[in-house]
Amino acid sequence: MKYTKYQYKKKNEGMKFFTSILITTAIAITIGAAGAWSIIKFLPASFNLDMEPITNTSSEAEVSQSSNIKSFSLIQCGYFSKEENANQILNKIKSDFNAFVVKDEAEKFKVIGAITKEEGSSEILDKLNGKNIESAKFKVSLNEGNIDENQLAAIIDGHLEILNTAYKAEVKEVNTTDFKEWINSLEEVREGNYLELLKEYKEHVKNMPEKINKENINEENVYIYTIISKIKE
Repeated sequence: MKYTKYQYKKKNEGMKFFTSILITTAIAITIGAAGAWSIIKFLPASFNLDMEPITNTSSEAEVSQSSNIKSFSLIQCGYFSKEENANQILNKIKSDFNAFVVKDEAEKFKVIGAITKEEGSSEILDKLNGKNIESAKFKVSLNEGNIDENQLAAIIDGHLEILNTAYKAEVKEVNTTDFKEWINSLEEVREGNYLELLKEYKEHVKNMPEKINKENINEENVYIYTIISKIKE
């Protein structure tokens, strides 16, 4: 079975992003009956993300799928009943990280230090540790062998790239026109575990502001958080 890998590419030229679709063809490895994706949770009892871990009973299947897995990490730096306490932590880290606060259904406040590709998480955790900030990591994985998860991972990746660029002090704003055009060019997906979430995400991107800047970046950060939190069993 073959699959197409989607990837949003940006190039900075006069503060405008241009994109291209990178299409690569790979031979998918035969997999067992284990689930196509997994979520691994690293969290002390004092933290809460409303996400449950998945246990894969087949280690062989887990290894065979590794080349098709795209992972993101959400790093949480506290869970507070009072917003002022959450903001105290936020103020300590926001100069170094694209951090934000999320209010949950329990009316409590989570400090999200970063949402990043898995490979960049260790560096962030080390920096937080250097600031004596307690943190916990949640890893969310998507199987790029499934078209719905493939596109979902690519959109998250591109969205994060835009937000993390807009966050930089030297960047005034980031134009989203090319990202939206890339979304419109993606193949239509008709099935998959994340079909509805993918549709929701694409619709959100189509309605994103034309430019992302320091004033509206927080809203987009919170939205990606909601997407990540829905990737579960």
